[in-house]
Amino acid sequence: MDATDWGSVHRRTVDSFRAGWAAAGPSAWDDFIDERSEMVQPMLENGVGARFWAGEISRALRVMPDLSAEVLDWSGREDRLFIQLRFRATVGGRSLSWDAVDLLRLRPDGSLIRRESFFDSAPVAGALASRPRTWWAWWWSGLWPCPGRRRLLDRLSPGRHR
Repeated sequence: MDATDWGSVHRRTVDSFRAGWAAAGPSAWDDFIDERSEMVQPMLENGVGARFWAGEISRALRVMPDLSAEVLDWSGREDRLFIQLRFRATVGGRSLSWDAVDLLRLRPDGSLIRRESFFDSAPVAGALASRPRTWWAWWWSGLWPCPGRRRLLDRLSPGRHR
């Protein structure tokens, strides 16, 4: 029988998630993301580990420096936690927002096994593509839709885009 107090684990994780997105940065989620944590999300690369996630969030913040998210709702059952979010950012001088749902799989200690984020990336990509002021930052970030561009960026300027 599992003696884990999952309700407490869920509340701590939601609080950490909320705090991380209120002040997004490469280390904002270090209290529950570790080197075994797997990340799957639209527009960013999929990968494993806190270092990987720090690189991906740095890329996103290069394009949208004021990126934040508000936790709208959440629900958990044992090792699964669903968090509904509303993201906000300024893109090309105009506000942009979109909703997402993240499914987190957690260990009993609250550390992250896997995060899967679900949202329609078309409006975000459309905003980036239609606002020329973002193009340079978007290109150098290595973000979607051309992940192969990262290899080129690594050769041109090692470490710059991470």
